[in-house]
Amino acid sequence: MRSSPVPEDRLLVLLYHNVGPSPGRRGLAAQWTESGALRAQLRYLREAGYAFVDAQWVLDWLSRAPTHAAPSPPVSRPTLLTFDDGQANLYTHALPVLEEEGVPALVFAVAGRVGDLTDWESMPSWRHNPVLTWEQMLEMQERGITFGSHTLTHPHLPALLEADWRRELAESKLVLEEGLGRPVETVAYPYGEVTPEIGAAALEAGYRLGFSTRRGLNSLDTALAALRRMNVRRHRGLWLFRRKVAKMARL
Repeated sequence: MRSSPVPEDRLLVLLYHNVGPSPGRRGLAAQWTESGALRAQLRYLREAGYAFVDAQWVLDWLSRAPTHAAPSPPVSRPTLLTFDDGQANLYTHALPVLEEEGVPALVFAVAGRVGDLTDWESMPSWRHNPVLTWEQMLEMQERGITFGSHTLTHPHLPALLEADWRRELAESKLVLEEGLGRPVETVAYPYGEVTPEIGAAALEAGYRLGFSTRRGLNSLDTALAALRRMNVRRHRGLWLFRRKVAKMARL
């Protein structure tokens, strides 16, 4: 039975974290998608009529200001892949699949932890996963991956003083732009936590789009500072992924 499709004029944004063999540790394993599962999900979406778009397409569409001289051609069920945290397994396991399938992606990197470890994790056993290096990020960028900010240190932004969360937003943008040599126009809030004040500050800091973890689809009426996403997490079968996509169509 075919899943209910997402409406053609709505943007579906998928949220992934890690790609590769599951570490087997309860809790952390939920944030991993095996390479074969990612490939199967991408092929299912394409066969079901979803069109993969890159970050620039989304920026143009949602900001109502296309960069091309002529209007971009209409896209049916546009879908954007995003990856939070910028861990090194994206280079070794996700990038080959994305290239084989011809799918662009947006990776949100923790600017103050590039080339380091995931020391922001709550459980001590989770704090030793390697993060992408600048060399890997630059190569990925040349191979079609776009990078956005996941703040400077991956904190719970609403728990910080205003001066501190403003610094997390502003300095992470500067660090990534200096390291990558390109504008950084998107931000994903750690843990999906965003308030109206934080969202407004993100736009003031120069970001054009902000991504939350609120479930749902996006339209031209969606707040630019709080786009919605579907958290893929770990699925033991393609049918569970299909069911989750179908539920998004009904939100």
